[in-house]
Amino acid sequence: MSARLREQLLRDALGDCLPLAHIDSVARRVEAEFLSARQELSIAAVRSLIEDGLMVVGEIVGASDERVEPWNMSLDDAMAQIRDDYIVHHEDGSWVFGIWFALTERGERAAEALGTGISGD
Repeated sequence: MSARLREQLLRDALGDCLPLAHIDSVARRVEAEFLSARQELSIAAVRSLIEDGLMVVGEIVGASDERVEPWNMSLDDAMAQIRDDYIVHHEDGSWVFGIWFALTERGERAAEALGTGISGD
C-alpha cells in the first residue's frame, strides 16, 4: 500500500467528492502504469482509507451541494462491490462515475494536516 497515494487522495478530497475514476488516475500518475497493478493499488488505498475512518464510499447526491451518501453495507461488502465494478466489469465503465468517495471529519483533519502540496513535487 502506498502512503504517497493515500496522502494525495486525502489532499484531493479536501472540500470535494472524488469518483473512482479520479483515484484510478492518481494511482496511474504517482505509482502504477499497468492496469492490474493500478487496480490493486487503488483497491488497497481505498480500503485503508475507509478502515482508518478517513473516507466513506457511496453514491453521489445533490447538484450544487454534492455529497456522498455512504453505502449501507459492511466494509467487506463494499470492497467486494468496488472490486466487482472496477476489476471484474472494468470494461463496461460503470465504475468511472458510479462509485464516489468523501472525507469524514477525521479525514478532513488528516488532509488539512498534510497541507496542500502535491506528493513528490
